[in-house]
Amino acid sequence: MTGPAADVRPARRGRRVGAWLVLLVAFAGGLAGWGWGAGDRDADVADPAPQIAVPAPPPATDSPRAPADGGGPLADQVRALPAAPAVPEAPAAAPVPTALTIDGIGVSSATVRPVGVEPAGDMEIPPAREVGWYRFGPRPGEAGSAVLAAHVAYDGVDGVFRRLVDLRSGDAVTVGFDDGTTQRFVVTRVVQYGKDELPDELFARDGEPQVALITCGGEFDSDERSYEDNIVAITRPA
Repeated sequence: MTGPAADVRPARRGRRVGAWLVLLVAFAGGLAGWGWGAGDRDADVADPAPQIAVPAPPPATDSPRAPADGGGPLADQVRALPAAPAVPEAPAAAPVPTALTIDGIGVSSATVRPVGVEPAGDMEIPPAREVGWYRFGPRPGEAGSAVLAAHVAYDGVDGVFRRLVDLRSGDAVTVGFDDGTTQRFVVTRVVQYGKDELPDELFARDGEPQVALITCGGEFDSDERSYEDNIVAITRPA
């Protein structure tokens, strides 16, 4: 087709394309005005940095530190310290006394056993033929004053310390232990105290090592069925 019609068609297509361009430009401008541009979209929609609370390990001089720049995976930045043992290692048990020999008064390998305190507060004393070691104090030979006590007589039977009052300075006392070892002590003095006058030093838990051998003595109170005093022989390691 020729003539005027041929001139009209291109003009219409140009006007249509121009109109579409104007609309596109306007629409793009509107988007930019509403803050939906590419750069703004990244800033508004991006997730914030995650906040993960990690407990700090206890301070340790040999503990590795996280890199200063925070680089590396989390496992490399926070390292666990070595686990502590579930049960602390128990110290080796010291030997306890099990036998007592005092040749000077005829005591030969008398049984020694640990004792505590009676409900009334007095030291527990075993039967007539045994010696009690006060287990809340030192062991014989350790620092402080270990206490070994026995009856003079009990229930009509002579006790191990029946003749304790006859000991003299220099007499030997031998203590046997549950590990098969023995330790020798020497009597330094024999003292008589009233029942209420035993000095606290006899139960000391520190100081020079000694063993105090204690029994009853003095006058016998028939009404109370008890002796009025205590006889104490002090011994030192030989």
